[in-house]
Parts: sequence; C-alpha cells; structure tokens
Amino acid sequence: MTKPAVIVTRPHLHVAQVAINRPAAKNAIDETTRLGLIEATAEALADDTVRALLLCGTGGIFCAGGDLASMRGMSEEQARARMQSGHKLVRLLWNADIPVVVAMEKFAIGAGAGLALVADYIIAGETARMNFPFLNLGLVPDWGSTHSLVRKAGWGTARRLVLDRASLKGEQLLELNLVEQLVEDHKVMELAVDKAREFSLLPRLAMRQFKEAMRQLPQPMESALQAEESHQTHCFLSDEFEEGLTALQEKRPPDFLKG
Repeated sequence: MTKPAVIVTRPHLHVAQVAINRPAAKNAIDETTRLGLIEATAEALADDTVRALLLCGTGGIFCAGGDLASMRGMSEEQARARMQSGHKLVRLLWNADIPVVVAMEKFAIGAGAGLALVADYIIAGETARMNFPFLNLGLVPDWGSTHSLVRKAGWGTARRLVLDRASLKGEQLLELNLVEQLVEDHKVMELAVDKAREFSLLPRLAMRQFKEAMRQLPQPMESALQAEESHQTHCFLSDEFEEGLTALQEKRPPDFLKG
C-alpha cells in the first residue's frame, strides 16, 4: 500500500498539522506532494474549527527542497505549471487568516526554505540548516522567497545569502531573523505543537486583522494609520474584545473560543 505524501492530523482541537511524508527522500517536494499540500492546506483553512496551522515533515526532517529528479526535461508549459502549482500553496499560506507555524527539523533547503519563510513563526532545531543553493543549480529563488527572504532578513542580507549560496544553522538563523525560536533538536515538534496551540487560543478577528496589516508592509505611515482605524474599529465592536476586557478586569485568562 502506497504511503500518503502528506499526512494531516489534529494534535490539538483547534490545530491542523500538515506533514510532508517522504522521509526516504528527505521530504523533497514532488508533484504528488505539492498537490497534497495544496489540498490539505486548503481544507484546513476552510475549516472553522482550525485556528492555527502547523507545517512539518515526518522522520525528523522538514524539507530538503524540490525533487530534483522531477525537474529535468520539462517543456516551458510543464515548467510554468510546476511554478504555478507551488505558488498556489504559497498564496494559501501567505493569505491565511490564522497563524502558520513551521517545525523546522534538520533541513529547510531551497524550496523548503521558501515554504518555511512564508510562515508566521518558525521553530528550528539547534542543528537544523537553511540553505539557499539556487544559483548553484542555475536557478533563481522561488516559492516566494524573493519576497519573504527580503522581508525577514532585509534586502542587503537577502542578496548576500543568495549570492553566497549560504548554508545557515543555529544562532546564525536567529541573528538574521530567519527563525523565531531555536530549541534542542528533540524538542522541536513538541514546542511547535505547543506554540500552535497557544496561537489557536488568540482572538480570531484581531489575528485576521493583524495578519492583513502585516501583509501590506512596507507602506507609508498614513496608509498604516488608515488601516489601523478600520481594523481596530471592527475589533472594538467584537465579542472577543469584550471577553478580553472582562477577563482582564476579572484577573483571569481570556477565553476566545467560547461562542
């Protein structure tokens, strides 16, 4: 029986965990995996009970990039279709209204790095590596990393990492703002699930408005102020704000799941 390329589980009531399941190939992404990721992500984002998404890989590996064997001999039509397929997943994750967490174990190489950088929060193992080998292959960065890498690390650093075909790990990832948290290798999945669960308890409307504002950056201050006016007005009128304020007054944790 063929094992599925993507496995979806619910480690917590409001968290969907989407795992790449090609450990023998270091979770490299082929066409079947791309389509599986698109389907699983779309279904999770359409489920109102899902309030956080966790991306990971099986076998203690996140993703070693695109499946190189499947890249040879493509026609222009096939190459363009391949890019459009990957970009469909990037758009789903980028435009997600809920927090997206990545558990980065062992490798995040090429397309794997691009996939990770689209997320809101990356928890990496202390020996995990993020690589940008595109130019060595005669390719340009893809999976949105021409945008997300600049947003995370800055324009000059992003250019240097691509030109140097950099391989980064440990404190380097933190120093360059490429990951949000660095932990012992054996704790990555546990802490990633905990972080996704933590995010799933946050107010849904405010999270959606916050992520929308972040997607618009960089923007002029006046545009930011206008967006804040609109977003915060909706939040002020929400039941979630009422619960947050009441909980603060009653000196208890807010419960944004009720109702």
